[in-house]
Amino acid sequence: MIEASAFGRPGYATTRDGRRLHYVTAGDGGPPVVFEAGGSGSRTIWGLVQGEVARSAGTLSYDRAGFGRSEPDAAPRTLERIADDLEDLLGSVGGGPFVLVGHSLGGPICRLLAYRRPELVVGLVLVDQAAEDCDFYSGRALAALGAVTHLLTVPLAGLGIMGALAGRRLYRRFPPDMVAESRGEEFTTAALRAHRAEARHLAAGFRALRQVSEGRPLPDVPVTLISAAAGKKRSGGMQAQIAASHQRLARSHPQGRHVWAEGSGHMVPVEAPGVIVREVRALLSPS
Repeated sequence: MIEASAFGRPGYATTRDGRRLHYVTAGDGGPPVVFEAGGSGSRTIWGLVQGEVARSAGTLSYDRAGFGRSEPDAAPRTLERIADDLEDLLGSVGGGPFVLVGHSLGGPICRLLAYRRPELVVGLVLVDQAAEDCDFYSGRALAALGAVTHLLTVPLAGLGIMGALAGRRLYRRFPPDMVAESRGEEFTTAALRAHRAEARHLAAGFRALRQVSEGRPLPDVPVTLISAAAGKKRSGGMQAQIAASHQRLARSHPQGRHVWAEGSGHMVPVEAPGVIVREVRALLSPS
């Protein structure tokens, strides 16, 4: 029996090595819109976006391996491995090609799949995506930060403090049923282990992705880059560098577009969900 979800109609897809990935769908019609989370790896970050997009299209969000209700993965969680899972998920649900919407780390995951399987993709919306052409993402500092953060947050998660503190900020706009479901899954020791498993391989994954992106173009489909407004207000620093990367990619692509998520920091799906809904709808119904 599949447990109900406040986020949509639940289901499970099976990966090529037999693991189960949990997903939720909402709405109908095509092309289907698939949401890929950032470092949290969970469907819940899309709670304010998916339902609105589902008014005009079929939608799907899912939990990456080890997050939410998806089974963990014993293999190294490389960027290639994560993209394999997304490819298996899309093959299982069918109905493509798809519009892929990726936040933060979800952006590189969606782009890697688009480089590998361009026939599966009819559009990309990349929401304050991680930018592999910024040295921060491929250096040792990223791995060190991930290790330290993991050591600090695991004890808090075990005591339930992480869910109480982070959930209050992230999900303050969510209806109560979504809040309860999110807090029960997002800030657990299992979710933190899944996050750490991915973080170990990110630097190497970004270095490899940089070579891929420099060697071949994205499919000739609409590509929208959404940047957190914080990157516009500063002339230097990491956020400004990331936003500059978004602008470069938009300019280099024949159907590229760059927009700012006004009033939002990095967590655009919960801080400014309307801009994502607007841009996805514009891609689905071009004027």
